[in-house]
Amino acid sequence: MRNRKRTRVADLAVARWNPVRDVVLPGALAGTLGAFAMAVLACAFSGVLHGEPWRPALLVAGLFFRDGTAQGVGGVLLGLFIHFSMAGGLATGFALLLPRRGTAVAALCLGVLYGMGLWTVMTRLMIPFASPPLSREAPTSMLFLLHLAFGAALGTVPAARDVLTRLDRLRRQLQRLKATPA
Repeated sequence: MRNRKRTRVADLAVARWNPVRDVVLPGALAGTLGAFAMAVLACAFSGVLHGEPWRPALLVAGLFFRDGTAQGVGGVLLGLFIHFSMAGGLATGFALLLPRRGTAVAALCLGVLYGMGLWTVMTRLMIPFASPPLSREAPTSMLFLLHLAFGAALGTVPAARDVLTRLDRLRRQLQRLKATPA
């Protein structure tokens, strides 16, 4: 326990705050994980309920195909691209708001609350405006479960920060060894 605390103090002393290490990369990793969890669950629900597992991605592509005519591999890839990029941006925003010295439990709780807030904003404001096909066909209860999964994935931000901070500490130690004369 004492070693772990000492290592954490040393990790925090590496640098005061680095936006790439503390916000962008952990946010991108957590967003990718959350988007993947949402996509897998949405495809599973859609496959069981409607027999079309790729339907959620086609509905997200309704951002560009507003009349719901998105079809084929191109529509699925466009929907997945929109979904993953939006999730990465929102998770990076969460990582920016999350305190650097926060615990994993606090990040999990705040992530779930953030997911519920996103669900509220998305279902009431964003989805009806951005993707009318998704607004017409997606049940809000399923969207609520998907956003809870996304919020739970945001709880990985402190772990990603710890790993990246330790890698940064190791990189700095190697640079110091390289700079010392032999």
